[in-house]
Parts: sequence; C-alpha cells; structure tokens
Amino acid sequence: MRRLTSLAESANQIYHTGGFVSLVRRVLAFLLSLLFEYRNYWIYEYALESLRGVNEADFMPRIDHFDLKVVSSNHEADQLETEGFEFRSHITNARERLYSGAIAFCIFVGQELANIGWVALSQQAKDSLPDPPFRVDFPGNEACGGSIWTKSKYRRKGFRLYNRFKRFEFLLEKGIVTNRSAIAKNNIASLEGYKRFPPTRAYAEGRYLRVLWWKSWKERPLP
Repeated sequence: MRRLTSLAESANQIYHTGGFVSLVRRVLAFLLSLLFEYRNYWIYEYALESLRGVNEADFMPRIDHFDLKVVSSNHEADQLETEGFEFRSHITNARERLYSGAIAFCIFVGQELANIGWVALSQQAKDSLPDPPFRVDFPGNEACGGSIWTKSKYRRKGFRLYNRFKRFEFLLEKGIVTNRSAIAKNNIASLEGYKRFPPTRAYAEGRYLRVLWWKSWKERPLP
C-alpha cells in the first residue's frame, strides 16, 4: 500500500510540474519498460586511495539541515522507523536488498527521505540491486555502488554528489581498494559528478538488453 501511495505521489508531482502530456509520456515509458529495455553504459573504476586528503566540505549539499543514515540491516531500518525515519516504503525491494547484504546510505531532510544510494560488498548484495551485471572482483577487495534515487523536490542540491563521497569514504575505511560503477550514457548528472573524483576512469562500455524475461549483457573494454 505504501508503494502504491509513493507511485501516486510521484504521478501527482509529475502532473503538477510537467502537465498531463508529461505524465502520459512517463506512464507509457514505464509500461514499455516492462516489455523491453535497452541501455548503454560507461563502466567506471575509482581507486579509493585517491580519496585521502579530499576535503568533505567541497561536497556538502546546498542545504543547511540534513542527516545521513547508513543502514546495513532490516533491524537497523526498523530502529530508524521507530524514530520516524522511513525509507523502505519508497524504494522497490529495499527490504530484500538489506537481507542480501546491500548497505543503504540515506539522506533525510527532517524525517523525509531526500536521497539514497547503495553499496554492495558481495555478489549476493550486488545481485539484489537493479543495476546491470558488470563484473566486480569482490574477493580482490573491490566493491560497487549504484541504484541512486533523489526525491524530485531535492534535486540539484548536491545530495547525489555528497552521497557518493560518503560511500567512497565508507569503502576506503573498510579496506576496499576499488569501486566500480555502471552509469547509463544518458545520465548526464551522474557522469558529471564522477569528474569530481579524479582519477576515475571509464574502462569499458556495457550494453544491456531485455525482452520480457530474456536478458543479455555485454562488456567491451576501452583502449
């Protein structure tokens, strides 16, 4: 029921900001995505040691009051809910992701979820996220992140960039050497954000194709 409420709120917001035509386009795009999906990605790697000495103040969101909550289990999420912080009702399969070992980095404004990003330290955790199946060497101290979401009213305030910084900081403290991410080629905001973390580099292109239940993923190394 909460998921339906969230979808209804999103539809209402699209209608009031973009109008009826925009809403119809989004609904049609969603219905089409249930049948067919084709996306091209850049696959990035970031040497986390490069984060040392980077100033957190350079990544602070353009808003005064917010809270970052790192959630690694449903038990922790339950505890947050008792304090009024709720995020699982807004994110598809959030409960299953936490059960699988994925870690949620949640940014709240007051008690409202403004932004969320995920980290995976294992293949099981990665498989729970709706990101393409690019290769990550978890036994070799690699990790990955993704499935970023920002509530529309809080976009362009720097939450995505700050969330990425905190996830990288967390991984570095865990002894992870490399973070890998697959970014859709048309996701301009995320691609621009990665430029703030040199020497991040795109090392491959990825192609994802899904027709109903059939899926295909291919990676092509870049020169």
